[in-house]
Amino acid sequence: MLWYASFVAHVIGLTGGIASGKSTVARLLAARGAAIVDADQLARQVVEPGQPALGELISRFGAAILTTDGTLDRKRLGAIAFTDPAARADLNRITHPRIAAASASAIATWSDAGAGVVFYEAALLVENGSHRALPALLVVSASPEVQLARVMARDQLSREDAAKRIASQLPLADKRAVATWVIENDGDEEALSREVDRVVSAIEAKLGPIAVSQQTRAETGRTPRPTGALALVTGFPAFTAKRMIAKLLEAEPDTKLFVLAQTKFADEAATYLESVTASFPGKQGRAEVLIGDVCDMDLGLSSAEYRALSKQLTWIHHLAGIYFMGVDDATARRVNVAGTRTMLDLARDAGRLERVVHWSTAMVSGDRKGTVYEEDLEVGQKFHNGYERTKYEAERLVRNAMRQLPITVMRPGIIVGDTRTGAIDKLDGPYYLMVLIATNASGLRLPLLGRGDSPLHLVPIDFVIDAAWHVGRQEASAGKTFHLVDPAPMTARQVFDSVAEHANTEKPRGHIPGPLARAVLKTPGLARLGRGPLAFMDLLDHAVHYDQTNTIQALAGSRIVCPPLADYLGTLVRHVIDVSKPGAPAARPSYEDIPDPLA
Repeated sequence: MLWYASFVAHVIGLTGGIASGKSTVARLLAARGAAIVDADQLARQVVEPGQPALGELISRFGAAILTTDGTLDRKRLGAIAFTDPAARADLNRITHPRIAAASASAIATWSDAGAGVVFYEAALLVENGSHRALPALLVVSASPEVQLARVMARDQLSREDAAKRIASQLPLADKRAVATWVIENDGDEEALSREVDRVVSAIEAKLGPIAVSQQTRAETGRTPRPTGALALVTGFPAFTAKRMIAKLLEAEPDTKLFVLAQTKFADEAATYLESVTASFPGKQGRAEVLIGDVCDMDLGLSSAEYRALSKQLTWIHHLAGIYFMGVDDATARRVNVAGTRTMLDLARDAGRLERVVHWSTAMVSGDRKGTVYEEDLEVGQKFHNGYERTKYEAERLVRNAMRQLPITVMRPGIIVGDTRTGAIDKLDGPYYLMVLIATNASGLRLPLLGRGDSPLHLVPIDFVIDAAWHVGRQEASAGKTFHLVDPAPMTARQVFDSVAEHANTEKPRGHIPGPLARAVLKTPGLARLGRGPLAFMDLLDHAVHYDQTNTIQALAGSRIVCPPLADYLGTLVRHVIDVSKPGAPAARPSYEDIPDPLA
């Protein structure tokens, strides 16, 4: 989707060269009633004190870039950035997405207020290729001799220095070559005014009046800046999404929350929001269900719904995905990859976006062994199943988008139940063996599928949600990836021996070698039900360690710590026993509900 495509107004780029008179033309157009969006003004606003971009710039370049009153010293930052390509790239990464988002929001506000034409004033439209996404381009031009004289007079420069400054920019001839209209500005302001009238007549003949009403101008202003946070959560009714919704409602009293839910889950979502907001007085009305699907273009929303959402959206918590390890490749790819691509499209369209929190998984490491670092992704690994492969492909899309968008990636391990209640929605992953062992009344000593002497990376849902929320809120977490795992995981055999102890049943004895177990689970009749256990079996002999440097630094000073599994495993086992009793509303093994794409 082109960034201007959702606007009703015709967007005309307005640019020029140094001392060509672009700003003067913008002023003359505004005097004729035109709607003007000034990218340079927006660039100053996104780095004002209190804005996330300023915090990120301080983290990257140090407090030396601030003036004594705490505002950004643009000249000092420029001296640093423009002599160092890496520093310049970081500056652009931090500021450009926010300037683009603020520009899109300002243009959309003018368009919604009834402006038929909006002029987007920016110095580098042609240099950065943005003009290609605009339906028209207006270039303000001056001869080289006039440019030189103006730069020397305006900036008190020698002829040589003024010539160097002009030469550092793209030649005006190159901009004229791609212009829809050109305004010549070699004379005085009276002559320029006549040129503006000439071009305005040409524009209005093609696109209609440029003037907006005084009422619209009074209501809209040149660069409207809406207030208030609005967050979107995808992934309902997955357990992680439900818990994150509750966390946001509890911890962010001023955030308006939209929960994306498919039509078949809309009533459940409404009931859930009603129940959870009842626990937080004053939160009623701060959360709404948005019926749609991450797998559909524009989330399956109407044009009006999508534009309204993208105009106001500040946060995206993208939890939608297939988390069942035995899922078929086609379903996993549709939800994990295509759904992530749709989310990124929304992020690019969001005019006020502050952060995307993308939920990946530690299992994007595939078959790697040894230590996996948080910045690792593409290292030639292979994958055990479609779940791992498609989550990896989704994270690769997200990593590429980090160049333009403020994104934080969460990589939890295998999520298990709450440390206080044991609650979990589906008994999959490690719960396959946990149920068998905890409910084994036969006295038989069941074998493990594989040796089980490698770490089993289990992590409780309450730690994952608290840590992800805390980390995601930090300005410095943009552009980083975080492993949310147990720092001292038990081996698989230790885990299931402990399950038997808590359940007072027989401990596993021996093991079925991996090749034999795979052959049994792939036999006709067991193949469908075996996909989940087979996928999980690969983790029982997977000798991998997940580094947590970023996570440790981000949680430093907080009270958020992943508890040892031994401290809460008994609670998980009691929950498994309770929901496995006859007549209990049991959590289902997810392999019995494979078609559910968001479970």
